[in-house]
Amino acid sequence: MKAILRAPLALLLVTSTLPAAAQAPKPAPTSSSPSGSAVVGTAPQAPPGAKPAEIQDLRVLGPAAKDAWQLERLGVAAVEKNELGKAREFFEESWKAGELPTAPYNLACLDAREGKPDAAFRQLDRAVAAGFDDEATLAKDTDLASLRGRPEFARIVQGVKANRVAGDAAVVKEGLFVSPGRAPRAILLLLHEVNSDPMAVASPFMAEAKARGLFVAAPRGPARSGKKRFGWGSADRALDALKRAVAEARGRAGNLPLPVVVVGAGRGGKLGLEVAARTPGMFSGVGSIGGVFDPGPGGAAAVAGLRGIPVFLGVGKSATPGLLRAMQQGRENLEKLGLKPAWGEWPGSGEGLPTNAVKAAGEILDVLAPAR
Repeated sequence: MKAILRAPLALLLVTSTLPAAAQAPKPAPTSSSPSGSAVVGTAPQAPPGAKPAEIQDLRVLGPAAKDAWQLERLGVAAVEKNELGKAREFFEESWKAGELPTAPYNLACLDAREGKPDAAFRQLDRAVAAGFDDEATLAKDTDLASLRGRPEFARIVQGVKANRVAGDAAVVKEGLFVSPGRAPRAILLLLHEVNSDPMAVASPFMAEAKARGLFVAAPRGPARSGKKRFGWGSADRALDALKRAVAEARGRAGNLPLPVVVVGAGRGGKLGLEVAARTPGMFSGVGSIGGVFDPGPGGAAAVAGLRGIPVFLGVGKSATPGLLRAMQQGRENLEKLGLKPAWGEWPGSGEGLPTNAVKAAGEILDVLAPAR
């Protein structure tokens, strides 16, 4: 198994091993940990300060028993405590709840540990069919060492590589690119939350974008995230996806030097803020709906790309206390660095789009791309 992929964007990958995906976000790990460890796919972000997942009996989980991400986190916690039988139960339930590609991958690792190679390959085949595409982990995961000498392993490697190629191509191929019907004055880059899709984030913005003359670009995240939903994958892969989406939008808009406004929901919002902060000049405005961003110890240099452009932070009023605190703390830290982000709160309980997403879209664009 591999180190947990539950990470914010950084412009460079950083190796890290975490005890559970529910911990505070840290830079995305690679698979170079010295021993195998369970993996949770790119799940919805946990607010800073969140407690690690604890091992529990499925019978007392309540609503969490239907949450694929939480079930997988619990499997991770069980692996960390070497309770592999309980980990297997959680990973199997996670697959039933959400068909996350990482669930059968983790089961394959358990099978390999237990000396059951045929069962492990069946699980790996299922992981590939569900979209597992992490070549680096497959190549280095110590749990799979006993399988690499078998001829079947080449089939798994090719399947994983094919998934990665297909996912990268789908960023544009399965994204939404919509002209306002006249010469656009800017590009609106919309980033969906994890376990979502381009249409979900784009729909609330379409009417406002057309009225304001904005060319809409809503790329698809390159990573599969269960049941035809998508995620952004590792840091470098997510950044590459954004760059290709912007290039595609520019080409379709006539290769004009248009400014780019980026708005994202959940992980998409965090992604947009982090890219904007570290890439001065890439965006002319940035908004996040429920995507936590904190500049951290980097000080002024960590937000260089946010200076001189409008920034909007918004969140559902009924979001979890942890998420609300994290969003507010991020806002306060930006203000300490001299930025003045606009703030919005709307009815809603999740980390992504609020209940009245159309109204929120209008308020966000009033700040980032005011109508002329």
